[in-house]
Amino acid sequence: MQFDPVEAAHFSMLSRNPFPHMLIDQALLQVAGGDVQGSQFRKDALAAAGWRHSSLVPFGKYPDEAASAFNRLREALAVTEEPAAILAKLKQS
Repeated sequence: MQFDPVEAAHFSMLSRNPFPHMLIDQALLQVAGGDVQGSQFRKDALAAAGWRHSSLVPFGKYPDEAASAFNRLREALAVTEEPAAILAKLKQS
């Protein structure tokens, strides 16, 4: 899957079109099944990509960290859509 780069400013802007991080977030849920497994995979993938905060902390509170994590996820999703391979790629880099 290909996504545009995520910028820190995206977390504090409003737009009618979804920002890349929103599309990446949806893709994470979909590749792992979209149910409880998808939610857990999303959480694990974000942590592996460098998001150090709980799911209750909004991305806009730490936009630079969020942009960095989502850009790492973007790179992993460009290579594979297999959940285990995504996590492995994130843990490599």
